[in-house]
Amino acid sequence: MSTSLSEFEPLSLMISSRCSDKVTLQNKQVAMGKLRKAIKDAIEQIQPSGKILFDVWIHEDESHSQGSQNTWDTCMAKARQADVVLVLYNGRAGWPGTAKRLGDGIGICHAEFEEAFHSAPSKVRSIQFPAKPAKPDSPDGRFQEYFIRQNLPGTQVQTGDEAIEAAKELAVATLLSLARTGVGVSSTGGFYAGEALEWSRLDFQSRRTVTRKAVAELISGRGKTDLLASDPPIAILNVRNHPIAFLCDCIPASLGTSAARELVGQPFLHDHEYVSLLPPKVCGPVHIIACQKGVSESQALRQLGFPDAIVVNAPFGVYVADNVQKIQMVFIAQCRDESSTRRHTQRFLNWLAEQGEDDLLADRADSRRRIADLLAKES
Repeated sequence: MSTSLSEFEPLSLMISSRCSDKVTLQNKQVAMGKLRKAIKDAIEQIQPSGKILFDVWIHEDESHSQGSQNTWDTCMAKARQADVVLVLYNGRAGWPGTAKRLGDGIGICHAEFEEAFHSAPSKVRSIQFPAKPAKPDSPDGRFQEYFIRQNLPGTQVQTGDEAIEAAKELAVATLLSLARTGVGVSSTGGFYAGEALEWSRLDFQSRRTVTRKAVAELISGRGKTDLLASDPPIAILNVRNHPIAFLCDCIPASLGTSAARELVGQPFLHDHEYVSLLPPKVCGPVHIIACQKGVSESQALRQLGFPDAIVVNAPFGVYVADNVQKIQMVFIAQCRDESSTRRHTQRFLNWLAEQGEDDLLADRADSRRRIADLLAKES
């Protein structure tokens, strides 16, 4: 049996950090550039069955690049293209580049992190040293503010020795995470077989029933709460200490199919009726709509009914929020069977926490409950 060369191609891993800042390594004060080299060597020595898992890139590998412009562009390209970016964070923004970049106040460490995070947030990992003191309006201060805002988890270390051990553990954990992601994608199989085929055989109403049940059970299971007796089902989940009602529904075909789309319509128009089912301190509702197929930003906005809203196109689907009426709708894409439905819903809940959107969702849900209560009283 032949094996493709790509099956043994190592993952590319970029280490981003300051070069000259001092760190304790083997009881000596050394430059972080030396620590980067030690981490590179340690990670590349992880070789099960003699196969290299990671091809590690550090700036020192490009020490002969021509000119500062070339150096900056090379680092940005590496940050975009690397499979994994490991940030050794100490709060320092780094070299500001050429003279024309000085006015931006953006250091190269800041730029590399932003480039990698914008490219694919899930590929960025961090090892975090204590941040150096910085003024709020300085390049370091702006970097620290930006880094904190991304809410990126990371191993906390004090010394270079701790950083090396953390980097090895992080490399293995990253590989396992990527493997599990691949298994999750593969386990769904094609939509022409298995449970996905069974769901495709169902009529609209039956498919709608099983899909929204899968969404509601995942949310209630995560919140360890019972589903409310309602149609559509309502699951309650604590988000940032706010109990929030998620009203779970389903568009059981393409959003271009009007008969399927109209089964859901604009559910927020009935929020004043749904709140009568909610306990007094529960916020919302937030509408989660599982879609059998894909969903675009324009389709989500048409479902909302007006274009002036917050729209986020994410791997799980599309999130729409109206900051005036506090309406929130989450369109979960590609809900073809129970596995894909639960997985994509889970991705939405993870995204809330990872991107700090949970606070904003909770605040809007709190306001939406008050608006719906007022409408219920007036009607």
